[in-house]
Amino acid sequence: MWRVAIYAREAPGRSGRARLDHQVGRLVAQAARQPGWHHVATYADQSSGAWWERPGLSRLLADAPVYVDVVVVDAYGRLTPNRRELSVILDHLRAAGVTTIVPRPTAGRRFTKAVANFALADLLGEALS
Repeated sequence: MWRVAIYAREAPGRSGRARLDHQVGRLVAQAARQPGWHHVATYADQSSGAWWERPGLSRLLADAPVYVDVVVVDAYGRLTPNRRELSVILDHLRAAGVTTIVPRPTAGRRFTKAVANFALADLLGEALS
């Protein structure tokens, strides 16, 4: 059984809180569908600040080596938009033996998939005419 933690972050504000709750709900539902996963904790921040100023992320990084096997996050940018900081966070989790999973494809992959589908539709259209 994998011990799974969820991390979510959204910008402050009234609509940000609703989006944060939606993000957490979606990730909890995805974790619940995975066989062998046991959701043990949710860490969330309503902040756009630096990663070390976010209490939820700080608690996750402190708890990860002891209580967590897998961290599920909506997108790497939720951890931090800064690539250097992201590398530090992911290295910390990796060193603790924690796997980070991003279940939602990035916009780039969705775009690539859409282009591939349009190309396939064009090929099928040409073959049928």
